[in-house]
Amino acid sequence: MVITFPPPSRLHFKLFDRLPTVVPRRSRSELRPDLLSLRSSTLKLILTYLLTTPTPLVLRRDASTPASYRTDLVISVLLVNRRLYHLALPILYGANTFTTSSAATSYDFDAHLLATPGRLRAMIRSVELNINWGDRLWAKMPLVAAKLLELKGLKSLKLHIIVGGGEVESGEAIRTGMVTRRGRAEGEGFMALAMLKAEKKVLRELVEGLKGLRVFELKGFADGGFARNLEEWIARGRKG
Repeated sequence: MVITFPPPSRLHFKLFDRLPTVVPRRSRSELRPDLLSLRSSTLKLILTYLLTTPTPLVLRRDASTPASYRTDLVISVLLVNRRLYHLALPILYGANTFTTSSAATSYDFDAHLLATPGRLRAMIRSVELNINWGDRLWAKMPLVAAKLLELKGLKSLKLHIIVGGGEVESGEAIRTGMVTRRGRAEGEGFMALAMLKAEKKVLRELVEGLKGLRVFELKGFADGGFARNLEEWIARGRKG
């Protein structure tokens, strides 16, 4: 059987403020009956085409989400009927990477996860966060890490610590540079070291706690050696 898809230009559908979480009460299908009679495996191929994108999806839209934000996802397919809804949800949440609108709003990613129903959080397999929290990283990261640890099925986690301009570089090194920068009070150096130590502890426990993690990326962290060791440990299958 040959299935012909409409051209991509006709597949654009503006993402809802919130991804659908309610099961349709009754069928609203306008699809041909013979399409709905296809086997689930075939329908999953079609749904994968309609509901996945290489670009990370914003988990929850907020004030910083550009008004022009669009995806190539046909989210409305979830509202067709119950069968398609239950087939589509694991694809939508499990085959896409989720993020936030900006590096600043990633500060609230724990709240975004908390506002997502647990059964949907369980389907998430990939998260990518750009982080620009400055001195708040050591205090906020434990809260975000705690919610990430609840994503038992998470297989890919990418954390990019950035500077205001959006460059993935050692943004933390700029902050913790007070450790070696001359002219700073000695107390500031000790405080920076304590903050860095706390951040490393949280990150190590996060990676160790995500048992299903297969891909880990930590860019822009102050201690580059520590970041590489964590990345390589996951890449080796937690060996060594």
